[in-house]
Amino acid sequence: MPYADSPTIILGADGFLGRNLVERWQAEGWPVHAIGRAAGDLTDAATVDAIFRAAPKAGRIFHAVTKQRTGQIQFGIQGELLRDNARIHLNVLDAWRAHQPQAKLVSLGSSCTYAETDHATPEDEFGIGRPHPSVQGYALAKELLATGCEVFGKQYGMNWLHCVLATVYGPHAHTEDNRAHFMAAMIDRAIRTHASGAMEFEVWGNPRTVRDLLHVHDQIDAIIAADGAFTDCVLNVTPNAPVEIGECARAILAALRWDARIVSPPGSFQGAGYKSLDSSRFLAKTGWQPKLSVEQGVAQILATHKAETSPR
Repeated sequence: MPYADSPTIILGADGFLGRNLVERWQAEGWPVHAIGRAAGDLTDAATVDAIFRAAPKAGRIFHAVTKQRTGQIQFGIQGELLRDNARIHLNVLDAWRAHQPQAKLVSLGSSCTYAETDHATPEDEFGIGRPHPSVQGYALAKELLATGCEVFGKQYGMNWLHCVLATVYGPHAHTEDNRAHFMAAMIDRAIRTHASGAMEFEVWGNPRTVRDLLHVHDQIDAIIAADGAFTDCVLNVTPNAPVEIGECARAILAALRWDARIVSPPGSFQGAGYKSLDSSRFLAKTGWQPKLSVEQGVAQILATHKAETSPR
């Protein structure tokens, strides 16, 4: 395993994906150099340059830093999300070239970069069309990152991989308003509503909305598999198993053994109606498959929550 041979730099080590990446590296005994918020403001070029200059020479850099919001608030801050994320990504690319050119840069992308379609989107549609209006600025910054990896890699002879991920849920997921993705938000809302004794469960938007979904531990396994098999490309890294949000809601109700009625409040936030990736290239070459079904993933989260909140 190449991760055992030299340190891996993980940027965004105290975010959702970053925390899970660091925990995986520590569990495996792989050397890791974790960089989180305490290192400073990554929109500042001098700060990022100093961080990379001081870091040990690495074999990999996992770039999991992003400024993101969810829900209705996104519509009003697209300029801010574009500005801050573009600065972060350009600073990382410059510091990679200057101080860590021997390291393969593995950047973690989002399906929102693709235009809204009615079919599973393959990699050759990356950068074609306009993303959903709610994520326009954020998506453009992610596209800049992927393009930046490609052109920096070509000009300076460096290796890279841009992994486009599923919607991820699991340990350390954000549950705050305007930060939580749909699955983490639904699980958190279900736990609280169920505890209140209510018999209606709110599912925002349209329950027929389609997404790719993975437990974070499965997504990290997929990223590791992708890194071992691919280089110098944009790659969809999902299971080719899209789900409807209503299916996810029913899995949560079943895990809670809660016979509630699902309701969708009028006017609640609705993003792209269909968003799924075609990951055939990745699956054919790696043979990767997720270990957890949606039902198993939800049950695992609820069991952990129960253990953490039960009186000792």
